[in-house]
Parts: sequence; C-alpha cells; structure tokens
Amino acid sequence: MVISLILLFFICLSLSFVEEQLKDSEKRIIYIVLGFVMIMIAGMREVGSTPDSVSYEEMFYAKKGDLMVLLREPSFTFIVDTLHSLALGVNALFFVYAILSIPLHLTFFWKVSKLPFLTLTIYLSYYYMMHDLVQIRCAVASGLFLWAIYLYVEKKKVFALICILLGILFHYSAAAGLVMFMFSNRLPQWQRWVLYAIVPVGLVAYFTHFDVSMLIPDELGGLKLMKYRNMRDKGIEDDQQGWRLEINILIWMNFVLYFASIYYHDYLVKHMKYVTIAIKLQAVGFLFLFFAYSISKVLGNRMNDYFSVVTILLWTASYYAFRPQILSKILNNAISTVRFITSMLGYALSLLWL
Repeated sequence: MVISLILLFFICLSLSFVEEQLKDSEKRIIYIVLGFVMIMIAGMREVGSTPDSVSYEEMFYAKKGDLMVLLREPSFTFIVDTLHSLALGVNALFFVYAILSIPLHLTFFWKVSKLPFLTLTIYLSYYYMMHDLVQIRCAVASGLFLWAIYLYVEKKKVFALICILLGILFHYSAAAGLVMFMFSNRLPQWQRWVLYAIVPVGLVAYFTHFDVSMLIPDELGGLKLMKYRNMRDKGIEDDQQGWRLEINILIWMNFVLYFASIYYHDYLVKHMKYVTIAIKLQAVGFLFLFFAYSISKVLGNRMNDYFSVVTILLWTASYYAFRPQILSKILNNAISTVRFITSMLGYALSLLWL
C-alpha cells in the first residue's frame, strides 16, 4: 500500500505541471482512472495497515448489544447490517466508504478548481490518508461539508443545509458545520483583525492550559465538559489523540496559510470565491484546537481536522499569489510533498504504537 500511495501521489504531482496542456476529455479520463485507483487502495488495504482499521474491524463484528454499536451513527449501522446480510467482510466496509467519499471529493475539486490535478495533489498529501484511509466515516462527512460550502456560497442554502444534515448521519461531529450559516461571504476590516487575533490568543490559551469549560455554566453543558475534564485528569482518553501542536508541522503550515490568506484575501477571492468562507471556517477549527484541547485532546484535534479540510481550497487559491505560474506550482507542490512525507511518517509511527 505504501508503494501505491507514493506512486499515486507523484503521478498526480507530475500531472499538475502539465494539466493546462491536456484536453478536457483526456483530463476527465485520467481523473476518473485516478479516482478508481484511490478507491481500490482504500478498499483493499489490510486490517492493521492503517490507524483505526483495527477499531473498524471490531465495530464491524461487534454484537448488537455492545456499547460501540449503540453509539455509532445510523449510516454506519445500516451499512454494516447490509454487508452482514450479504455475508461480506470488513474490506467491503472500506470499499463502501471509499465509493461514497472519493467521488464526492473528486467531483467537488473538478467543480471549483481550474486546476483539478493540483487540487487533487493537495488532497492526496494529507486528507486522503487521514480520512479515506483512517477516519472513513468523517471522510464522507467532510466531502459533504465541502459541497455544503460550495452550495452556501452559490446561495443555495437549503441544499447546503441538506448536505450538512446528511453529513451528521455519517459522523456526528458534522453538526459543527452548521456554524457556517452564521457567516457571510464578506470580510470587512474589523473581521480581519478578529481573525488575525485568534491564533496568537489561542496559542497563549493552549500553552497556558486555559480550561474554557470553567467558564461555561452547568446548565449550558458545563457538567458534560467537567466529565471530559475528569476523564482527562484520570488519563482515560482515546489513544488516537493526534500529535501535539508543538511538533505538528502540518498545523504550523496551516497557520502560515491562514495569515497569508487573510492578508491577500482581496486578491485571492478574485480567483476563488470560496476563500472568504474557508478562512472563517478554518478559524473555527483553530478555536476547537486551542480551547477544546484542554478538555479533550481527541475533541480538539478531530474537530480542527474536520474544519481544516477547507485548507484544500486555500492551498489551491495560494497558487494565484505568485508569479510566474511555474514558480507557484513548484512552491505549492513542494509544500504538498512535505505534507505527504510528514503524513506518511506520522502514520508509520502511529502503527508502531498500535
């Protein structure tokens, strides 16, 4: 699988340099073939070859009375029950989620990007591994979230809401995506200063271990947050809590992207009109990272990952910030390569700890 991932990534990276020279029909055929390969890699992987795969095998074969069965989303229950009725194994589960998630993402990239292979390279550098090979339920939810962003900006808010609601059926955390309906697709100056302040203020809160749950009244959820805090203090927490911020180069790269996107907003939005909403949603992700982390490391990291899928749009838009264009592609792909190598190393270390 590792060799397949490396080949897939560098094929997409190479295609991104020549995609303007390809005919639309050629691009479409290659794009479809790459999507098929991505589905095959995700579906055929062995249990234990990626983080979370063992957990999914346990969930797949769990008895109906088990707690993990009661807590899983309706879509997962339906898919598992259907596969059981067909006498299929856990790899069929991987295939189903890949067939749902990957076309959602690839059709979205084709719709919003003038450079779909560049955008696909960005996706493969991190989110394909993190979602389609690990957090497979969140993979479908994030694909629906991206389509919700597109529909929201296109002023089709009812359909955007439907996408979010469908996402909740696949992963309960998708409910947080409803925050998008609080935002406008404009960025006045006062909002820029607020957005700028989130990261430095958040870093202070993170490194001083500020506990936001202490400020929330019990009747508004403070008691629930206190339970999370007690679990944290007793060391009862999910092992898959992610890398600490101090050593997570991927998040620090997103900080730089975030500040640059705000600073060059007026220019970038001329080339990609989804930049404004993407910046605001990334800010929400950072708020979870900084302020929820003290309550639950899993909650902070997972929610930041869910919202940070918008960086696919921001990294794609960053292509237009440099001239000549070949230099922009070299820089963007160099960053994607760093992300890809870091992600591969991160998952390799995760597997050693299983």
